Amino acid sequence: MGGGSGGPTPSGTAPAETEPAEPSSLTITWLAFNEGTGEGTTGETTLSRADAADGDFRVEFSANEVDGIGAASQAGAWNASIISTLLLGQPLEGEFRFETSGRVDGPSAGALTTAGLIALARGDEFLDGVTMTGTINATGTIGPVGGIPEKLTGASEAGFDTILIPLGQRNAPDHEGATVDVVREGERLGVEVIEVGDIYEAYQHLTGEQLDAPSLDTDPRLDNASYDKVAAQVNATLGRYDSALSQFNGLAPEMTSVLTSFTDVAATAAARARDLQQQGLQAGAFNSATQAAALMEMLYAGGNLMTPLLTQGLPGIETIVTQALDIAPAETKVFALLDQLSTYTPQTLADVEGLVNAYALTFDAYSLLIFAQQRLTVIQETYEAGGYTDLELMFTDLVMPMLYAELAEAQVTSTQALFELGRDNPGGPIDSDVELAQVGDFFRRGADANFAAFTEAFVTPQAEAQGMSNDALLNALANVDLNVAAAITQANIQPAIAAYIGEGEPNADYATLGYGLNNFVRNQLLVDKYYNNAVLDEAFNVVDFTWDAVIARATDLGRQHLATEVDLLREHDTEPVISIGNYEAASLLRAGTPAEQFDAVGFYNGGFVTSRVLAYLGGFQRVDLGEAEAAP
Repeated sequence: MGGGSGGPTPSGTAPAETEPAEPSSLTITWLAFNEGTGEGTTGETTLSRADAADGDFRVEFSANEVDGIGAASQAGAWNASIISTLLLGQPLEGEFRFETSGRVDGPSAGALTTAGLIALARGDEFLDGVTMTGTINATGTIGPVGGIPEKLTGASEAGFDTILIPLGQRNAPDHEGATVDVVREGERLGVEVIEVGDIYEAYQHLTGEQLDAPSLDTDPRLDNASYDKVAAQVNATLGRYDSALSQFNGLAPEMTSVLTSFTDVAATAAARARDLQQQGLQAGAFNSATQAAALMEMLYAGGNLMTPLLTQGLPGIETIVTQALDIAPAETKVFALLDQLSTYTPQTLADVEGLVNAYALTFDAYSLLIFAQQRLTVIQETYEAGGYTDLELMFTDLVMPMLYAELAEAQVTSTQALFELGRDNPGGPIDSDVELAQVGDFFRRGADANFAAFTEAFVTPQAEAQGMSNDALLNALANVDLNVAAAITQANIQPAIAAYIGEGEPNADYATLGYGLNNFVRNQLLVDKYYNNAVLDEAFNVVDFTWDAVIARATDLGRQHLATEVDLLREHDTEPVISIGNYEAASLLRAGTPAEQFDAVGFYNGGFVTSRVLAYLGGFQRVDLGEAEAAP
């Protein structure tokens, strides 16, 4: 019941006294809520992990019921396998098996599964009578879940005496909507209920053993040479913003007034960049300046393109849509940049950071371009079929896809600047023994798992509740969240990009790694934001948190993780300029609006995962298997 089970000792062979044999498997008992009956239930999954003979990363499922492991639970198991591997610093390979008894669907066993896989790797076992519920996020924070009062009752009936729940969920609604103090309810049932915010805190309760969390000793800062290099790029990027703002202000007042909300966002980013610049946080200033410049260039180009709507009304639509659908110039810039990246040979880990991030952002730009083209094509077809008789409705539908198309082109320019910034900095050597293609596939699979979890856990239930299709809901989210727009397009265009780059061609593996890293972090954040914690308004804008403590723990732990990884890279002569930029930008965003605080989590998580991969590619990643840190 929640305990681990070790493999049998061969006959006549005594186990080692100082190093007990690692369990071949470990059984966890998860908690579930049955919406049909309104009851809490339990079930078991036996976890096992073995080294992969071919160095691959494999996940296998076995169930004793038809549809015993739902799609969201399968995605959660993939995610737990990946996150446990990352947090431990293990090689990015292995064969994972999940043998489940009963029916489970949803990501709420993610944290328990992650803890189980960590225990399996370290040779620890779960204590009797202890289990938990909660999702798992990229840096090990535990996300909120539903059905806690019912799960508590089910756990009590199954004989558990200690239940761990996500931080901030002591007062949780039951299936009838009544708020239940689950700590007091646990006392009535004879069960101790403990709130935990991250996997490190949960692990000690589950196993009685210590899993060391990263500590924050100092805030990372750029060295002097990198500081000067970044400062020059900040000035140049803010110059782009000022130039685009001047051009935008020259448009018709009717157009500039319509786009005021967008210009406010760009102005805020520019002000943030100048604030960071004044504080000497040049890497963070570059991130904010890039956002400001790209947004303002987007607004000028989009406003200029849409001006005929004001002067000609509906008759000008055909010309505008035709021009907007002509993505050839922007597409040429995207593939020209891909060609440039393919000719660059990274010599150090710092070069890898610049190259991988450049590939990731180039793919993002192309994704936005294709997303915009698809949306504009639908609008054009609707118009030609006589579906628009109202100019305001037409304008409303046109605004976002047209702006996204222009933003894509502006992002190509920004990516070029970031590539120059990230390359040719001090860096340690790349370990030639690492299978780069396998690392890229590791994160590509994680990205797919996270998007599946986002779809199954949030999109489908929300679409059904609002009488919409999944596509309609995703499109509504994409109108207010660039990450959603990129995520729903990128998986579809990845084969085309891969075919263009060519298998086996220079830097093809780095391109796959850029795609995988970026989408793994992005799609994880979509789950963390929309399924776990965001409060949305009617237009799907993030306006608040459901659990403030959860976002606070996510930013704190993400900050600690990223700072620790930067220190490790520097110990090995690598200056991760882009990751330090993530750190500095996030440090300001974490005090901002709810949407900005989610962005801060994304910056921290992205910097952490990328930095950990750089350490892996250098052959000196931290390994936590209950022993001392791995030697360089």
